Amino acid sequence: MDSLLLKGVFYLKQYDAKHILNIAMAGHSGAGKTSLAEAMLYLAKASDRLGKIADGNTQLDFDAEEIRRKVSIVTAVAPIEWKNTKINIIDTPGLF
Repeated sequence: MDSLLLKGVFYLKQYDAKHILNIAMAGHSGAGKTSLAEAMLYLAKASDRLGKIADGNTQLDFDAEEIRRKVSIVTAVAPIEWKNTKINIIDTPGLF
């Protein structure tokens, strides 16, 4: 994503509302929501590696308890930019 650092202040690129998408990943536990979101982050170059749940190194499951259990416990949001559109990926837990 384009950004600007000016006099120690970090400014993010602004988007028109028509160029913003919010996509919520919803499904049962173990359906692959976090893995799909990690692949999207990697392909959009928002991450330099493909995080894996089994390895405990995903961008979206960062809490120690999530890493230990290998499941999402809280909702996580990750922004990416794809073809001049900002996409907010919302990774939801599959468990209650």
